[in-house]
Amino acid sequence: MSAYFQLTSVAVSLLLSMSGAFASSMNEMSGQQLYTNGVKADYLAGFHSQKVNASCNTCHPSGTVSDSEREIDKNCQSCHGSYLQMGEKDKSNGLAISAHQGHLSINSCTTCHQGHTASFAYCNNCHIFNMPMKFGRAKVPFVPEDLSYYKNAVPNHEETTDVVIVGGGGAGMVAAIELRKAGKNVVVLEKMPILGGSSLLATGGMNVVGSPQQKEAGVNDDVGTFVKDSLKLGKQQNDKALIQTLGEQSLDAYKWFEDLGGHLDLQKGKTGGTTHPRQLYTKTGGIGRYMVEVMEPALMKSGADVRVNSKVVKLVQNADGAVTGVLVKGKHSGLYQINVKVVILATGSYANNGKLVAQHNPQFDGIITTAQPGSHGDGLQLGGNAGAQINHLERVQIHPNAAAGTTIMITQAIRNNGGILVNRSGKRFVDDQAARNKLGPEILKQQGSSAFLIYNDEVVQKRKKVHEGYVKLGFVKEGATPEELAEKLGLPKEAFANTIKQYGTYFDNKSDPDFNRKELLSSMRGKLYAIEVIPGIGGTLGGLKANPSMQVLDKDGKAISGLLAAGEVVGEWHGMDRYGGNAVTGNIVFGKIAAQTALKSLQN
Repeated sequence: MSAYFQLTSVAVSLLLSMSGAFASSMNEMSGQQLYTNGVKADYLAGFHSQKVNASCNTCHPSGTVSDSEREIDKNCQSCHGSYLQMGEKDKSNGLAISAHQGHLSINSCTTCHQGHTASFAYCNNCHIFNMPMKFGRAKVPFVPEDLSYYKNAVPNHEETTDVVIVGGGGAGMVAAIELRKAGKNVVVLEKMPILGGSSLLATGGMNVVGSPQQKEAGVNDDVGTFVKDSLKLGKQQNDKALIQTLGEQSLDAYKWFEDLGGHLDLQKGKTGGTTHPRQLYTKTGGIGRYMVEVMEPALMKSGADVRVNSKVVKLVQNADGAVTGVLVKGKHSGLYQINVKVVILATGSYANNGKLVAQHNPQFDGIITTAQPGSHGDGLQLGGNAGAQINHLERVQIHPNAAAGTTIMITQAIRNNGGILVNRSGKRFVDDQAARNKLGPEILKQQGSSAFLIYNDEVVQKRKKVHEGYVKLGFVKEGATPEELAEKLGLPKEAFANTIKQYGTYFDNKSDPDFNRKELLSSMRGKLYAIEVIPGIGGTLGGLKANPSMQVLDKDGKAISGLLAAGEVVGEWHGMDRYGGNAVTGNIVFGKIAAQTALKSLQN
């Protein structure tokens, strides 16, 4: 009987296996028919099924799909070529705007091209390009989510690692690289389909005290002066301990970046009226793109487990309140839990959460933002739900230079290298080098709530790559004379010409009696260029309360065990206004500190 049942069992198993394979085959055929001539025939998978006779296994050889979808990207690129090669094809085909040559660190086809749903142009979350997408639509918005929905959610499986870093922007990448150097197991979880966060959009520079570039230029700088300048711009509301730490470690942060293969040059002009030139920049264009291009390969080479399309929706805590894990919502894997010893929140700002911004600043309801589309304040929700102290969400940084009609930030370097602002009357109305939180409100007071950023070839020579990029995007109008430019802009010719001529005499005399601008770096003579600009929320200044070791503090000022933070999710260190260049420095300084604190925790 035993042998009979054993034989019967094998037979049944074999039959089930065969029927399962048959069912699977039938399901694939049925599924494929949906894309051949069914309701999904106009999606990308349908095109492949109809035109090249591809089956489901062509793109999904293993039958499963990872959240990062890298195996699909590999198959896409085996047929179509790499992201860079596609960009070269666009260039040879004469395309004025090529998504494949964009400034973001997109290196995956699936960021935009979806097989089973409508594809979309990720670029149009910031730009407003006429970029028709095959098999899709122009844009899919990324919207904030109430994470309290997951309070009692149950994971479908659990994993274990040493450290989880929530957020794959500048600070998160730095922390991960440092932890991997020490041999720790690290999982980086980024909810967006690409890495970089708002760091990718940074257009200014990196503030460094005592850099070799300063010394070569004869600039005698020190930490005390840096702190004084930061406090001045922050209206004395900065967390002084964090600013002190930032200044003290800024030089080591730059050396860290150099060790990865990066190099920056000294911006000769002062920024925001500070004491010394100390901002370093790249001649290749936006500093954010350049720094991510240097750091992302180092991150991937480090061996960190990097997962995009992976949103952390909850911090797991034990009975004592210590953070012991995260609950993750993967694009394909669903809800799962990672048990850890340390979590580092590097989730960025809440600048793209209009409801949260308006809740604390009703006057900014509906204002645009230049932050990346996923800047929803997830870290504030996660930390707040875990008992973290959250301060000063009313503090937001207004960037005065977004290209009108877009959410694209125009670098302040155009102004700092000599550009001026004029209104629709053709006149200057403010110190063009004033702090950003002063310039933004002043622009909003002008007719049309916008201004024109005017500059000449003297400025172009200092930021040629950046200028060429703005020309390519269609932002720039130009004129051989003030009168010609005024006509193109719709400004009163005589008034505008007088403004330009008068500013030229101010340049000659090195004195601005109208607005007391300190640095006059351009004569405004010769060919002129103009970009219409509007204010937008460039970043946020409030957030989680953290100490100089990047430990997140609870409402009583005590460190929450197992929880660290770095980057823009940490509040108060900027004060009431952000000193341009401090955020980029802070990504490295505080990302490194968070990693060092995590290492100490792992040793205990």
